Amino acid sequence: MDFLNTPALRLLLALILAFTLWVFVSYTQNPDRSIAYDNVPVDIEGLAPGLVVIDKEGLPRAQRPEVDITVLADDETVRNVRVSDLRPFVDLTGRGPGEHNVPVNVVTTRSLRLRASAEPEYLLIRLDQEITRTVALTVETTGIVPFGFEARTPQVTSRGQPVTKVTVRGPQGRVERVAMVRARVDIDRLTANYNSPRTLEPVDANGQPIAGVTVDPATVDVLVPIISSVGLKRVPVVPSVTGVPASGYVVAGVSVSPLLVTLTGSSGPLDDAENVVTEEVDITGASQTLTRTVALIPPRGTQLRFGEPADVVVTVTIVPINRPFQVTVPASVQIIGISDGLLASLSPGIVSVTVTGSSLQLEALSGTQLLGVINVRGLGPGTYELEPTFSLPEGVTLVPPAPRVFVTLRMPPTLTPEPLATPDITTQPTAMPGTPEPAPTPTITLTPTSTTP
Repeated sequence: MDFLNTPALRLLLALILAFTLWVFVSYTQNPDRSIAYDNVPVDIEGLAPGLVVIDKEGLPRAQRPEVDITVLADDETVRNVRVSDLRPFVDLTGRGPGEHNVPVNVVTTRSLRLRASAEPEYLLIRLDQEITRTVALTVETTGIVPFGFEARTPQVTSRGQPVTKVTVRGPQGRVERVAMVRARVDIDRLTANYNSPRTLEPVDANGQPIAGVTVDPATVDVLVPIISSVGLKRVPVVPSVTGVPASGYVVAGVSVSPLLVTLTGSSGPLDDAENVVTEEVDITGASQTLTRTVALIPPRGTQLRFGEPADVVVTVTIVPINRPFQVTVPASVQIIGISDGLLASLSPGIVSVTVTGSSLQLEALSGTQLLGVINVRGLGPGTYELEPTFSLPEGVTLVPPAPRVFVTLRMPPTLTPEPLATPDITTQPTAMPGTPEPAPTPTITLTPTSTTP
């Protein structure tokens, strides 16, 4: 009991009682409580360059994700807490394209003794690569101008410079769907030029708008010239052909596509216009059909109507002169269809044949090996006088009489073995039956076939 009367112990007991009293007073006078803040925007940290946060549709997120935050602190601290003192964030460091389940962290922006938690604790973040592409720009016109007027080709400019292509930027999944960018203009019932800035719209291959991508430039100036058509006249196209084909060839025909075009102009020049000629097509030295794309030359005082082609396709058909020629060429003969067990020989192995045809057809025969075939299928041993069959190019015919050859079919000789002698067998090459000796390659000299007047 004397120990309890020591000053040190009395001091320790006093401190314990004081702390207990402070805790009791603090929790009774200023107890802990919680407060909730709904829909607090979440900051994105650690996003790699070239990546973009997208929603489930693949569109860039226009707004930051949101969470609900619950704060637990004493009553006095809770009364002083503002939503701006709380900063929820997610860390995307090292995250690539795809879906990521990322924890939500909550920190305070000033020194406060509190505990804060987010709901939900994890956020599903979708990332995609941001890319750029260059696509074609097209102008889509709607409406019809009044009779007597016509709309010319739209002209597109940006800052005074012609524009035919633009750049689109956005998530890869969206940009890759863009087929082109269009500007829409309405020229219905207009009698003067259309000139207005238009907003560009990215679309897919089916013409459906693609959201979530940006276009550079975003707007362009579109000019659609609308002119008065004084008069119209439908006239034929006349091809202009000069020169002569190669020797032995003639022009069999000339065709043009399209056959007719429409001219515009005042009444006088239109009345005088009977046709539209083309630029010259030179066929000098040609030995085959020519096809050329040439420009039209409208008559003085007229011009081609808007939408008519400025060029036409001219086809000049060139063929060889159709005069028969005759030539004699060597041909080898081959036997086919030899029955099993028979040997065959023929005489002669090379024959001369006379053929006739045009110069072009006989030129195709030059340098080739002409071959005659004799089919002895079903024939037995004996000697036959047969007529070979020749395979000739189209348009080339055989001049009678056809050559004939002698074919001999025989049984192979029967060998009588000598039983007491040791056979000395020396293998000799055996000629294939019916194999013709090689024929020289023909050199054709054309001889015109005489005609009886």
